[in-house]
Amino acid sequence: MTRICILSKFNYLKITAMTRPLSMDQALIQKLTDIVLANLANENFGAEQLAKEAGMSRVNLYRKLESLKHKDVSQFIREVRLQRAMEMLRNNEGTASEISYKVGFGSPAYFTKCFHDHYGFPPGEVRKREPVLLESEQISETNTPAGSFHQSEPKKSLIPEVRQLSYKNIVIISVGILIGLLLIFLVYFSILKISGHDEKENVTNPAKSIVVLPFKNLSDDKETEYIAAGIEEDILNQLYKISELRVISRTTSEHFEGTKLTAGEIARKVNARNILEGSVRQYGNKVRISVQLIDAYRDDHFWSENFDRELTDIIVIQSEIAIQVALQLNTVLSEPELRRIKKINTQNPKAYDYYLRGRFLAHKSYTEQRADISEEGLISSLKYFEKAIAADTNFAEAYASLAGVHQTLMGWGWYAPDVKRIATVEALYTKALEIDPDCAHAHSIKGGHYIWYYRLFEEGRKELQIAARLNPNSPPHQAYAQLLMITGPIEEARIYMDKALEREPNFWVLHNLNAWIYYFEEKYKNAIDACSIARDLKSDYIFTDWLLFLNYTKLGEGIKAAEELQAIVHAATETGKYDKEIMDAFDREGIKGLFTWLIQKNINDPVPAAGLNGQPFFIAWWYAITGNKEESVYWLEKNMETPRRNYTYFNLIATNPDFDILRNDPRFLTIIKKIRTCTIQYKKSQIEFKIYPD
Repeated sequence: MTRICILSKFNYLKITAMTRPLSMDQALIQKLTDIVLANLANENFGAEQLAKEAGMSRVNLYRKLESLKHKDVSQFIREVRLQRAMEMLRNNEGTASEISYKVGFGSPAYFTKCFHDHYGFPPGEVRKREPVLLESEQISETNTPAGSFHQSEPKKSLIPEVRQLSYKNIVIISVGILIGLLLIFLVYFSILKISGHDEKENVTNPAKSIVVLPFKNLSDDKETEYIAAGIEEDILNQLYKISELRVISRTTSEHFEGTKLTAGEIARKVNARNILEGSVRQYGNKVRISVQLIDAYRDDHFWSENFDRELTDIIVIQSEIAIQVALQLNTVLSEPELRRIKKINTQNPKAYDYYLRGRFLAHKSYTEQRADISEEGLISSLKYFEKAIAADTNFAEAYASLAGVHQTLMGWGWYAPDVKRIATVEALYTKALEIDPDCAHAHSIKGGHYIWYYRLFEEGRKELQIAARLNPNSPPHQAYAQLLMITGPIEEARIYMDKALEREPNFWVLHNLNAWIYYFEEKYKNAIDACSIARDLKSDYIFTDWLLFLNYTKLGEGIKAAEELQAIVHAATETGKYDKEIMDAFDREGIKGLFTWLIQKNINDPVPAAGLNGQPFFIAWWYAITGNKEESVYWLEKNMETPRRNYTYFNLIATNPDFDILRNDPRFLTIIKKIRTCTIQYKKSQIEFKIYPD
């Protein structure tokens, strides 16, 4: 009998609310609710479809719901679904699993989680809790239509009524509480000041921070892994363009692939509030992209959606998802940002597929642990980028990516930086910028090209600044730090190096570069720590070994330096035949004996290894370390006579303290002037592209 009375009371209040006239705002909420209910079983029905059926733009719909309900669009849709699920569970219209599909949840487990988060108990307990639930359920406020979301109407509580406080007492108590809170804040603030903490430390907006985890490839064919990786990277690249977001880098997020850490643990490690997870499943000529957005601090999966597309129609998907993610995070997109996100680089599905394959190989090569595989992967990626260009000659990103791989192959010494290759890189990034002047990737490559091959440092700086403006979440901090290593001051290089590491703390290249900057700052213990991290991330990069050797010599740790030098020679010769020579040299002259042995080895018996193959620049460097000015200048001049001149390190002598003994030598200053003014001349007619036919 009690249950019937409670039900009658609930239905009476609903009917009463429905008979009252609605305001325009209430009518809009009712209209939106009805649209969601009409599409209830469609799990793919989301914000975009609701806005379309309501005759509104996505932005206006979001703003309206935010102002009226303090909810975003996905929250609104989800709560309509949950409210209808509650009614169906009460009426025993099926099991919780069956009802989850009827109200548009693609996963019963996710439905159970959302239901529990919203109502405080799982759907299986609805019948047990029904009497109490109905008595205490939120009923529409005056003039609020049934089925909408609302604040509860005042009603008698089941708990005995307490004596009402007067308005005067309420004011007095409120003021007292405010004064108490103010005192607590002032005491806390004073403690921070006394302890030396700046109140501005760690001030971030975590609600606008996000890490995109590697998308899972759920397809039966594992060869399609490049599609999942490509879609994930495209979404990430679109999010990078939004200045209001703080987006964690891809190399950082990939560090957590395969770990057993929870979303909350990952979020705390990278200092991000939100996590975007996704999966890609290919079936036939179709693909399903599933994404979900998680508030990692609250473990709240507050938005999820499936996108079903033909394989030939996935080109625009990354822009759609990025915009939806931005809206879910209450991010305001500027018109230029929205325009850049919506820009489609190619309409050609075949070109896009080749591009994804090439980028997958290139990225894997940059982060691969073995250098030989890295070179092989980069060279393989060239073919796919060239095929992408052949399929669509107006594909700006493909030109930029092809230029970037050529630049990397030269920068790491796998290709000689001859006139033709340098001209090819320039032609590629120039073509990319002709097609798309806002291509941040091309501006970044152009900046690096000006700096490393033309030594046009100011022009290079401007290009890097343009790239940073176009891509605020992925600025070229690494390239900017390297520029400042050339031009100085080295203190500014440290600032940008720290920024780069903050974005990408798990990228071995950055830790190696970090060690170089510490070496130039003469902070040798810090440099060794950075080398240790770089070596843990990539064990076979020989210049990390060289850095350890140099830093041990600076700290006077001769035995460690000698052992590191032995390891370097082992890697080059695959034997220990020079071990005794190295130790004998150390026993005779200490640390200076190690450099003497290196110089003699390079002049008389070069070993085919980095720094041990007779390169004049390294001989000059080691003479400078030992304090021999004359020989150092002589070998620097010899270096200028070689075709390659070892510009990678030659460019850095301005901030390398080992060359301080030469700063006032006119011959050294002449060499510096030649480096700064030497530019590569070529005829553009010499450039040839090798295009791979389909």
